[in-house]
Amino acid sequence: MKKVILTSLALSGLLWSQSVQEIITANSCMTCHAISSKKNAPAFAGIARRNQMQNGSNAKEIIMYTIKNGSSGKYQKFTNTVMPSYANLSAEELELLADYILAQASKAQGKHHGHGGGHGEGNGRGYGR
Repeated sequence: MKKVILTSLALSGLLWSQSVQEIITANSCMTCHAISSKKNAPAFAGIARRNQMQNGSNAKEIIMYTIKNGSSGKYQKFTNTVMPSYANLSAEELELLADYILAQASKAQGKHHGHGGGHGEGNGRGYGR
């Protein structure tokens, strides 16, 4: 029974992934976006991280709204970039895309605000200045 449940969970993850990839491909999302690097538009990882930090529990709804309705000038380094409206997508497709984008947050590059207070100049090997 345990094996059937695990196989089912793995298969559902694969189907989710394929569905998201099909939506991304069909709508040419990767023409402007990348997962963790900037292109003509912000990376999915950066979008996820920014929305999680600024919008908290509303991040998913904000991302869904932006995909559906489009936006312009929302991100500082992309003030001249226009995100077109994808009003043709169903609520389920918008939700899948938003979940996928939010799942990329850990891949964000850029400034990371750590919690450590050490100086670490020698990397713990006695090479300090």
